[in-house]
Amino acid sequence: MHKCAYIFHKDVIDLTGLERNVASLFSNGGHLFVVALDHPQFFGPVEGIDKPAELIERLSMSRADGFIVNPGITRLLNARTVSGKKLIVRSSIGGSKFSDYKTFHPAVVSAESLLDLGADAAILMLVLGGRDYDSMENVARAIDEYHSLSIPVVVEVLAEDFNKTSDPDLVKTGARIAAELGADVLKVFYTEDFSVVVQGCPVPVILAGGPRNLDVLTMARNAVNCGVKGFAFGRNIFQSEDPVKLIAELDGIIRG
Repeated sequence: MHKCAYIFHKDVIDLTGLERNVASLFSNGGHLFVVALDHPQFFGPVEGIDKPAELIERLSMSRADGFIVNPGITRLLNARTVSGKKLIVRSSIGGSKFSDYKTFHPAVVSAESLLDLGADAAILMLVLGGRDYDSMENVARAIDEYHSLSIPVVVEVLAEDFNKTSDPDLVKTGARIAAELGADVLKVFYTEDFSVVVQGCPVPVILAGGPRNLDVLTMARNAVNCGVKGFAFGRNIFQSEDPVKLIAELDGIIRG
């Protein structure tokens, strides 16, 4: 599923290859809505995605723009099934649920491999707290490599102590740090004063869904009112009673 590093659109003809590819992520009305299916890399088997290829085939007919997947899963996908959908490939790995060291998520997938996998973008973790210099250096080096082949980079902001991942100051600080390191898109969790997070970033922000939230639609509306440019929801979608219906409802919120 190799793709050329340059994607051409007549309305962005004057942009660089990287800028064109970033614009392509938001080609559906200026927003990006992806279903996150990368959880098993950390947790092993996860309810709702025991058969990821079949799930993706089922959701490929939904209004979602694409999927966040791990490298191994891309090899199971039918090119016809994901035609027209964005593939954002997790290029960093984190410790498993048994690990004592979850701060560092090294980038392990090369830029060339991402292109061979058919990735439209890479996604990395920036983990703040503890020895977060290691995480920042890793993200900066990976962005530099991926940008050399015009591959857009999404950076997800986490806290070393996951319970602090929605801390307002951490989200605001982490988002701006990721942008300063070169991220093209930020994936962050909802927090108080969310508009401050969005307004403080010079690049698009998409909302992470996090654990199951019975009021996910309200959270989504609030985030859109704060200026987010999309959603990256996982468990809230694939563990719902009707994922396709929920995707349609969320799509209506983000695109009006």
